[in-house]
Amino acid sequence: MAWIRWGKPAGVAALALLTMLVAACGGSAPTNNGPTLTRSGTITIWHGYEGTYLDTKKAIYDQYTKLYPNVTINLVHKPNLTDAVTTAAGAGQGPDIVAWVDDQIGKWVKLDAIKPMDGLDGVDKGYMSSQFSSAAVDAATFDGHIFGMPEAVEAITLIYNKKLITSAQIPKNTDDLYAFAKDYHLTHPSAYGVVWNPKDAYFQAPWIYGSGGYYVKADGTVGLNTTGTKAGFNYVSSYKGLMPSGVDYGIADTLFKEGKAAMIINGPWSVADYKKAGVDYGLATLPTIKANSKPASPFVGVKTLMLGAYAQNPALAVDVMKFFTNQANQTTMVLGTGEIPANKLALNDPQVQAITDIAGFGAQVKNGVPLPNTPFMSALWDPVAKALEAVWTGKQSVDAALTDAQSAAEKNVGQLK
Repeated sequence: MAWIRWGKPAGVAALALLTMLVAACGGSAPTNNGPTLTRSGTITIWHGYEGTYLDTKKAIYDQYTKLYPNVTINLVHKPNLTDAVTTAAGAGQGPDIVAWVDDQIGKWVKLDAIKPMDGLDGVDKGYMSSQFSSAAVDAATFDGHIFGMPEAVEAITLIYNKKLITSAQIPKNTDDLYAFAKDYHLTHPSAYGVVWNPKDAYFQAPWIYGSGGYYVKADGTVGLNTTGTKAGFNYVSSYKGLMPSGVDYGIADTLFKEGKAAMIINGPWSVADYKKAGVDYGLATLPTIKANSKPASPFVGVKTLMLGAYAQNPALAVDVMKFFTNQANQTTMVLGTGEIPANKLALNDPQVQAITDIAGFGAQVKNGVPLPNTPFMSALWDPVAKALEAVWTGKQSVDAALTDAQSAAEKNVGQLK
């Protein structure tokens, strides 16, 4: 899963403790000093890039230093990047740029680990909107300020086995999806029409947000007892009996690889394994919500370059980010890594659209919502997961499970305020 792949956010208690530690230090991050761009100096980037990803991205940074030989870019791999950034901020230190995922933005703003880049090197809302998809812009924006330059995006979508279902049979709305799953299981008792992990908060976001519900707002308002969230939960619950009772991510993944599921809901990180398993797969956007005719809205995780709070030359750091994320370099990047570019101009490049997986997942991203970057999101993962577990196993009704989850999440949020 996307956020598991990039690293889960710190727990509620850990974040609360870190917040107190930073406050005890008594300092605060410097303001955006040095607004004038001078292409001279050293920029240090902390990242989690590995393998082919690292090789491709390093080549782009190398192009920048070739253009501007007075600039040195140091790429520093941090295996535990989230912890490293958080700890460094508590000591009044940190890199010029952090390359990580957007769901950490709110927490790192709270801990003075990153700072806004509005007005630096021509960066404003107009620039962001002209370059990046709306979900990516929203993900990089917190409390009305721009804190990141989007790099690549990920979202789950519908992946189907072409030997078991044709593109013309792909359900268009949630009622159709349910009907297909029911009919398929009746005619294929040992197989399933569609599978996914029904007990994970990340994988249920499409139904909940598409139905008008939500987990938490930027101000900490919890939405687990809203009509839309309940509708999403009820929809997930309706698949009991149409997927294995003990289904989780691993079981769903295995069923699809073995040809025992016609469709799976999963992300771009999964398709390499499906290719290895010999699955002839296709991609389709998730169905619309029948009740409101709105598209199912998965979380869009956005890999983001963020400006470190202690950057000595912030304008230069932002210039490096702009270079890395421009249309030409994003196109080069995704042709080498297979990622989905956050730059919408690169996504529409014919070379990129010719890559079926990128085009397919990119189409789903347009219907998604940003993975919440509020620090309060860390308060929701566990209560939502427990509610989903209780509903799926029949221990609680949807209303009862969400009442308990609302209380638990509100308590967790209170610890972070």
